[in-house]
Amino acid sequence: MPIPAQFPDWVSIFIGILVEATPFLLLGVAVSALVHVFVSEDRLLRLVPRNPMLSLVPALGVGMLMPVCECGNVAVARRFLAKGVPVSSCIAFLLAAPILNPVALFATATAFRYDPSMVWLRAGLAFVVAAVAGLLIGRWGRTENLIAPGVRETHDHDHHHHHHDQGVAAKMRRAARQASSEFLTMMQILVIGSGIAAASQVILPRTLLTGVAGGIVFAILAMMTLGFVLSICSTVDAFFALSYASFFPTPALLAFLVFGPMISMKSVGMMLTAFRPRAVLAMVVIAIELVFLSSLLLNLKGTLL
Repeated sequence: MPIPAQFPDWVSIFIGILVEATPFLLLGVAVSALVHVFVSEDRLLRLVPRNPMLSLVPALGVGMLMPVCECGNVAVARRFLAKGVPVSSCIAFLLAAPILNPVALFATATAFRYDPSMVWLRAGLAFVVAAVAGLLIGRWGRTENLIAPGVRETHDHDHHHHHHDQGVAAKMRRAARQASSEFLTMMQILVIGSGIAAASQVILPRTLLTGVAGGIVFAILAMMTLGFVLSICSTVDAFFALSYASFFPTPALLAFLVFGPMISMKSVGMMLTAFRPRAVLAMVVIAIELVFLSSLLLNLKGTLL
């Protein structure tokens, strides 16, 4: 069977994305595992006031220090809820932490060297969307009507005592095992996502991509949908978005970089372990509306980009 003419181009784009993204994925899971094992959540919780409004900024700050992968963040959010942290703060933490962590922002700065504004635009939009979603949902109903049944009773005592009782060497081994497991899982997603990104650029007619990207509304919706379906880790999704930079405008790329880490096929399923379906649905709807409208506004205010 003859090799398709587009195959060399596909291989080139595919390998390019993998080579650029893999070091950041490795760094991300390593930081995630080390923080998870060595940083005491109880100490960080002392920085978070019980007042729903006053706790937003400290909660988002804690999000910059906790596990970078949304898988780890959902588990942390469950423990925060069990310890009485306001629902609004837990939601804000859950939505923003995958984007506001230093590894994800560093990866964004590396990928978009030609456009440094992508870093603060991504961080700023993530902060606003997460804070608004947290406040709105927190005021929407009582705590017991928002969190999943049994979360209050799940304190995971064994998990924390196990960490305190271990020595440094044992903790390092535990972190290494966790990092290697997470790396293998996320690498599979990265390979699939990179293959799809490369294939879409060499198989789909260029006129089709430029046609979709030509209408800003369809461009933003297309990139948000792509972010939801692919569920690319926030530490490497900037390189994925960069591969579309020649077709899609900056607001559409920004929508992908903000919406994907917040709301994806993978994260929605995990959110249901911490929150009731009505709360998760509210997160999805609010994130869609705010990310879409903000990206559209940024396109209208083109001078900001």
